[in-house]
Amino acid sequence: MRKLLRRPSPAMVVACLALLVALGGTGMAAATQLAKNSVGTAQLKDGAVSNPKIKNNAINSAKVASKSLLRSDFAPGQLPAGPTGPQGPAGPAGPQGSAGAAGPAGVIGAITVRSQSVSIPGGVAENSAYNTAEIQSLCASNERAISGGTGWSDSNAGLELWTQRLTPVLNASTQVIGFLGSGGNDSGQSSTFIVYSLCYTP
Repeated sequence: MRKLLRRPSPAMVVACLALLVALGGTGMAAATQLAKNSVGTAQLKDGAVSNPKIKNNAINSAKVASKSLLRSDFAPGQLPAGPTGPQGPAGPAGPQGSAGAAGPAGVIGAITVRSQSVSIPGGVAENSAYNTAEIQSLCASNERAISGGTGWSDSNAGLELWTQRLTPVLNASTQVIGFLGSGGNDSGQSSTFIVYSLCYTP
């Protein structure tokens, strides 16, 4: 004789559903609640923690290891410039540059030789009694003397002809305008003493 199974009552069905819901909720809660310090480096895959998942101001200097950041981690201008380093060695010479344009031609003044002379008698030759005279050679009013010298009309080296002195002649503005010279003659014959001035025209 076959035994028939009884159908569960509505009350039994409701009670079973309530039990399943209660058990399921507890299991989900247990799955979402993790023990403290249970998630570490090994549980995080690379790139799992992105910038949007980090709360603003959550990472501060206390959470960053000392000397762990690089210059490239900072935006331009955030790091102050360091002190100036020592000067490095000079580099190799570069190629020679091209020649520049020629400048304007300068104006070169003219130089004129001015001279004055005086005849000095020679007396008795080589008796140590010299006859002397002086003469000055001046430049023109628009010229300035830049050098001077003396000479004699006789070129014989054996004659006792000599220059006693040669001094510059100055104007009121202390500019050199010529030279004054004096000569001595003990050659026994008259000779012409000459004073030269090199005069420059600006």
